[in-house]
Amino acid sequence: MKHMKIRFAIPVALVLAAACASKPAPAPSPAPGPTPPPASELAKSGLDVALSADVVLKDSSRNREIPLRVTYPEGVRPFPVIIFVPSAGATARSYDALARFWATRGFAVLVLAHADATSAKDLAADAVRESAADASPDPKAWETSVRDVEFVAAATGAIEARVNGLKLDDARIGVGGHSFGAFTAMLLAGATVDVSRKDKAKSFADPLPKAFLLLSPPGKGQQGLTEKSWGAVERPLMVVTGTRDPGVKNQDASWRLDAYQLSRPGDKYAVFIEGASHLSLTGLAAEPGAAPPKVANKTTPPDAEVAIFRDVKAATLAFWEAYLKGDASARAFLAGDGLAKESDNRAQVLRR
Repeated sequence: MKHMKIRFAIPVALVLAAACASKPAPAPSPAPGPTPPPASELAKSGLDVALSADVVLKDSSRNREIPLRVTYPEGVRPFPVIIFVPSAGATARSYDALARFWATRGFAVLVLAHADATSAKDLAADAVRESAADASPDPKAWETSVRDVEFVAAATGAIEARVNGLKLDDARIGVGGHSFGAFTAMLLAGATVDVSRKDKAKSFADPLPKAFLLLSPPGKGQQGLTEKSWGAVERPLMVVTGTRDPGVKNQDASWRLDAYQLSRPGDKYAVFIEGASHLSLTGLAAEPGAAPPKVANKTTPPDAEVAIFRDVKAATLAFWEAYLKGDASARAFLAGDGLAKESDNRAQVLRR
């Protein structure tokens, strides 16, 4: 009997083994995605100390000097580079609040001066509307601004030589701008313009920059821009504007979203902020002691300007972190609704 039991147990074991082998293995659990940081953390200044230096580059091919304000973190590692172009009515120092903030978060910020920099004045806290010069119809001015940025982007070694200890990562360069400066940035991104009746859809695209930030950019129907101008814009792009940011020709603020809406889908973002004016995006109106700006005889309270600029800092930092540093958590922030929730829907991030 004992021998028979052993003989019987062998087939049972084989059956059980076969049954176990036939069961499909459980599917592996998907890896958790990156956790987006809170907007409040993104809007905080970082641990790096921001330093500043004023330098002048010489473009011998055009016999042209290009003044720069360089704001950068303390340290010796190579920093990703943000080249920023001011509005037509501003100097480089008008953007110190933004430049200092980005620098404390690990970016070197190079703010250019325009051809008329010697006569330009810092933006005033009550200058909430763009100037007529921002809508310049002069194609020579457009090309000059583009060539200035291209020269600076190619001159990282010369800039390092003029700023002791500065190291720039010329493989990670982004371009941003405000108003006319945003127009310059979009041209470098590949937006085409009708320069004249004969010269249609002219491109000034430059392949070097990795991403583009447009604060209060113009839309179609101005400066040679048409419905088709952004059809070739493929690289990452963010537009930032607000409800109190009309065009110089009284276009509705939504007109400034054309670069977002009409460019090719993929890595395109728009930040639309309730109550934000043309000046709000610079942070000048949020500085201590700034005069409350007025739009249509309505004054924005200082605490509202501080909150708006906090939204600007959070969104723009996430954009630069995502596309100049490859930060997955920053991309997750841009893909989510954290900014809308933390701002009580004052600021919305659109994406396509």
